[in-house]
Amino acid sequence: MKVRVTLHGTLRERFPNYRKTHGIEVDIAEGATIKELLALLGIDNTKGIAVILQGRIQKQTDTIQPGATVSVFQAFAGG
Repeated sequence: MKVRVTLHGTLRERFPNYRKTHGIEVDIAEGATIKELLALLGIDNTKGIAVILQGRIQKQTDTIQPGATVSVFQAFAGG
């Protein structure tokens, strides 16, 4: 199934042709989890990563519905 992924912060730099207005389309297995999606994207260190789906922060074990838009944020600090 296909899902759209928007990346935020320096996560975008991992994908040279990434366009922030469209994100990227990823083909994942039916019933895939957030953790599986992140692994497919090569985001293996998930500390400090927040994933939002339908306006809610998701757990690594939550499943993704077909056609969803998944937003992936990395932690940042400022001052």
